[in-house]
Amino acid sequence: MTKTGPNWTELVDEAARIMGFSEPELLRARGTDLQILEYFRIISRGFTPLTIWLHSNMNPPSQALLSSSIHTELALLNKCNLFYTTNYDNFIERSFQLNEREFRVVAMEQDMGFQTDIAEIIKFHGDMNHPETMVLSESDYETRLKLDSPMDYRLSADVLGRVILFLGYSFRDWNVSYLFRLVNEKFQNSPLPGTGRRAYIVVPDPSNFEIELFRARNIDVIPIRGGSMEEDITNILRELRGA
Repeated sequence: MTKTGPNWTELVDEAARIMGFSEPELLRARGTDLQILEYFRIISRGFTPLTIWLHSNMNPPSQALLSSSIHTELALLNKCNLFYTTNYDNFIERSFQLNEREFRVVAMEQDMGFQTDIAEIIKFHGDMNHPETMVLSESDYETRLKLDSPMDYRLSADVLGRVILFLGYSFRDWNVSYLFRLVNEKFQNSPLPGTGRRAYIVVPDPSNFEIELFRARNIDVIPIRGGSMEEDITNILRELRGA
């Protein structure tokens, strides 16, 4: 799969280096990644140095996005007008632009409430254009776990009567684990969509352990091959749009 920017581990490593720790693993011996970023917020009085680094390292050329079959298929998925992402970058937005699909970005409360038939890209954990909205540190996640922000209310409304497809997540992802709880518990007594399932998740080479844990939360696993992830996800998205 094409690499277009730093991953979470690299982000935390850079935060450690900015604070003067040449070996980030020494910090990890003392605390979690989220606690390291919380410490960074305290020491740096915000995330400005880190967001500057993110901006400089998350600006792939247009051709890299055009060559990503997954980004292209997401842009072409015209049967879906709601795209939630926990990423801070603008890769999905740029892919939509490159594929000439109209869209709106929803990153803050003031972005909501517009009557429109165009696609909405909902930046559930904020984006780099509005650093104050970014969910990065331990306290940010604790605040979001209260599930009482405008973005959470928006998600609640969007889930009702719809089916969610999770791409690129697993049970190990802290930044989405509470969504599974929300889907399973908050809506367990609500009518299910026509499919009879609340959500699906794409998992590479899933074990029975994962399948059963997801099934207990009314989330069906769509298995893909770990060695052919980009190809298999592309095919799933292509089938969804009927191509």
